Amino acid sequence: MTSRRPAPRSLAVIADLPHHRDAAGRLYGLEPVVAQLDEWAALFDRLVICSPVLPGAPPAGFAPYRSSGIEMVDLPRGGGNTLGAKLAMIPLIPGWAWRTRRVARRVDAVHLRCPSNIGLVAVFSTWRAARYRSAMYAGVWRHYDGEPRFFRLQRELLRGRWFGGPVSVYAPADPRRPHLEPSFSPSFTHAAWEAAAPTAEAKRDSVSARPDAGVWRLAVVGRLTPNKNQQAAVRAVADLAASGLDVELDVLGDGPERGRLELLARDLGLGDRVRFRGMVPFDEVTEVFAAADLQLLPSRQEGYGKVLLEGMVQGTVPLLSPGPAADGIAGHGSRGLLIDPHAPATIAAAVRSLIDDRPRWLGMIDDARAYTAEHTLEVFRTRLRAMLERQWDVDLAGVVASDQ
Repeated sequence: MTSRRPAPRSLAVIADLPHHRDAAGRLYGLEPVVAQLDEWAALFDRLVICSPVLPGAPPAGFAPYRSSGIEMVDLPRGGGNTLGAKLAMIPLIPGWAWRTRRVARRVDAVHLRCPSNIGLVAVFSTWRAARYRSAMYAGVWRHYDGEPRFFRLQRELLRGRWFGGPVSVYAPADPRRPHLEPSFSPSFTHAAWEAAAPTAEAKRDSVSARPDAGVWRLAVVGRLTPNKNQQAAVRAVADLAASGLDVELDVLGDGPERGRLELLARDLGLGDRVRFRGMVPFDEVTEVFAAADLQLLPSRQEGYGKVLLEGMVQGTVPLLSPGPAADGIAGHGSRGLLIDPHAPATIAAAVRSLIDDRPRWLGMIDDARAYTAEHTLEVFRTRLRAMLERQWDVDLAGVVASDQ
């Protein structure tokens, strides 16, 4: 029996993830990302985060790390996908390369979060600097029209075996490239899943008993950008209202499209049917999903819509755009429906199809709940550990035991 390689005890996460500190000096990051990185931290004795720390208090949607003793290495932020943004970024590259390589040399393993400008530099700067490497590609794992060329470059770099470690992707397994590992993006614990059971059961009863005319409550969650395509959801509400349904839409998130979306809602005469609630804490997102009947995610391109899982926990069936991870989330129609993001009428038609077929809708609620039970943060840690042990040929049992 051959012995396994030495287990890594320290990990550096290198990414272009915004962080803030509160008045007490506690480190905050985007709440779902923090929840996942806490699971990474549980597998190692020491965690170093190499990422930008921005001025100001943590905004809504940010949360502190649960893990103690996290070390932060601040990187200057710079980015964008335009030519001008890339040219402005050039002076930052030497510093990014020097700092990320220096961090990689004083830990056992590095984990890169891509696609990002810092991640692209770190793909090269950390090569052979640490014993173990891994990466996550959080974007769309395929080419698409309008894809930034630097995203495509990172996909190609991580697709190749030369990277030397596992790469988590939001796509099915590829037998030709066993280092590519299908992944998912959770933000809730098993306890939260259990706590939502009464909400999901009450939703089943409500959906079953409600008259066809409604009120039917829809929700769309995400940054308000052209890619997230919330205008399709607003137009679908207009279509449904015109057909005689009493329908409402909650829009959660903020961004450059908010003004145009608010104007569109007014122009379509939707009045109080569409509510723009801005960027809200995760607890409020959960409350909206608990009250909603269906979730809409009409993104033009989507890596992995973790908000879909958050809604499904509450028994809220998703209507989502096609993509590499979409069929898995939707269960090929057993727990979600695919829509055409370029045709709002397909969203309206999907809503009507469920109203007309309540037994199917109830079955989708049940399947969504069962699916999310296997996609909690605890399951994420278990699968993560199994992946690292298999791909790195190590045993993390001793490291995990020392944390307990």
